[in-house]
Amino acid sequence: MKYIFIIFFSFCGLFFNNGLKAAEKVNIKFEEMEIPLTIEQLSKLEKYKNDSTELIDWLKKNGFIRVFELSKFLEFPVFKEEGLNREILRSWVGRKILTELSKSIKVPNDNNGTEIYNTIENLLDQKKEISTLDIIKALPSEEISLDIDNLILIISSWKNELSIQKDLIYKLNNLERTKQKISKNYEKKSTKDLIKINKKIYASHRAKPIEIEIWKNKNFYDNKELIIFMPGLGGEINNFKWIGNKLAKRGWPIVFIDHRGSNLKAITEVLEEGKSIPGSADFFLSRIKDLDAVLKAHENGEFGLPNNSYILMGHSLGALIALLYEGNKPTDKLEDRCDWALKDFAVTNLSKLLQCQLSEIQFSERNNANKATAIIGFNSFGSLVWPKENSSNIKTPTLLIGGTYDLITPLMNEQFRVFSALNNPSNRFLIIEGASHFSPIRINNSYKENNDVFKISEFFIGSDPKLVQDLSAKFIVKFLENIKDQEVPKIIKNQRDLGLDLHLLDLETIKEVSKNQYSIRGSK
Repeated sequence: MKYIFIIFFSFCGLFFNNGLKAAEKVNIKFEEMEIPLTIEQLSKLEKYKNDSTELIDWLKKNGFIRVFELSKFLEFPVFKEEGLNREILRSWVGRKILTELSKSIKVPNDNNGTEIYNTIENLLDQKKEISTLDIIKALPSEEISLDIDNLILIISSWKNELSIQKDLIYKLNNLERTKQKISKNYEKKSTKDLIKINKKIYASHRAKPIEIEIWKNKNFYDNKELIIFMPGLGGEINNFKWIGNKLAKRGWPIVFIDHRGSNLKAITEVLEEGKSIPGSADFFLSRIKDLDAVLKAHENGEFGLPNNSYILMGHSLGALIALLYEGNKPTDKLEDRCDWALKDFAVTNLSKLLQCQLSEIQFSERNNANKATAIIGFNSFGSLVWPKENSSNIKTPTLLIGGTYDLITPLMNEQFRVFSALNNPSNRFLIIEGASHFSPIRINNSYKENNDVFKISEFFIGSDPKLVQDLSAKFIVKFLENIKDQEVPKIIKNQRDLGLDLHLLDLETIKEVSKNQYSIRGSK
């Protein structure tokens, strides 16, 4: 998911980038009013704020001071020739963003953002970086309209999301503390008995074989299910070896899938070599077919295991693939839901951009008689795919894990909605206060220093990732033991372990802390 993190900044740039326009005149529209400005006046709005004219005094008096803030971003270099900005513009994501943006920044006879796109492309051929003012001056139109109300609506979504997060933490902290104590950390086991095997699986949808890693413990013979782990977009197997060590030491065999085309290598090539951003086929179809090929190999006994049962586990996009594989596929209403959901350009929930690409995918009918024993998802998403309670048709016991500091797939408006689409009394949601979207990712420090892809600001990482990972592994082990023993996992509220505040909640409690923030399922 490092790739999505980078997109986050590009989207912000794209938004502010086109906040202003014109060639000769800009019509600023707000609250059913319209004020015509020249480009020069537009670029100096901030300076006019302290002037005293009849119009400016009237604007201040009637609460329209925000008009003067538009020029703050005019000269900031929001697009650069190098990096992901240009590639994003050429992708499905860029097309969708520009189409929505054209509803707020209106160029005559340009309803899909084509003029904006062409202008940015032409400028990037001439300059290494461009500002909003550069774009305004270059747009081939004598008159452009800017709808401030729509743009402010987008900005306000940020404030609303922050308010929702703050309210959620308050409600979590006010849950009645459960009395039972969390069990002590499971005993440490040696890694010397672990066997790691690199294997290639040949499949018709891949020109090259699928590469996987198989982890086993040679001293365990208790017939445990195979765990199949799928990293997120831009992720790699090395990021999740910590979970391999934790679970394989306790007897679970694990297969890690390297999804070519949407893995670390693919995203690095976009960043460093200017290659095209992976498309929806790489995001979804290829990954689902990879998983299917691995499961068929497992059923055919190629991994040398005594049974063909399995558990699906993944981070972010990897978790979505697990849910898509086991549950209902998107319906033709997804596109309509996306038109509604992307009104704010997905600035507070970037996963919506990936989900909406599913509308381009044709899923084949698949009768999977053998279902997963359990599903475990870190930082999951899929609320647009399954918009109603129990709508996924997934009845498999599921543990979702997320943090209150996730700015990519927020708990309240994304992960909780996915959780409500599942249907099993043993389902649990582990909430770790302070954990972020990147907390499950472990990065070798020496590798991090030499690879720009991993230079993620500490601001976005949240609580110590290693502590979050250790705590997650502890609850995963307990959850899987409960499922094996056919025990319903206990609900845990307001507890602290490994220095982290946590809650292990069922759907009813999730509804309780979500009350008054959103209807747990919308009508769309």
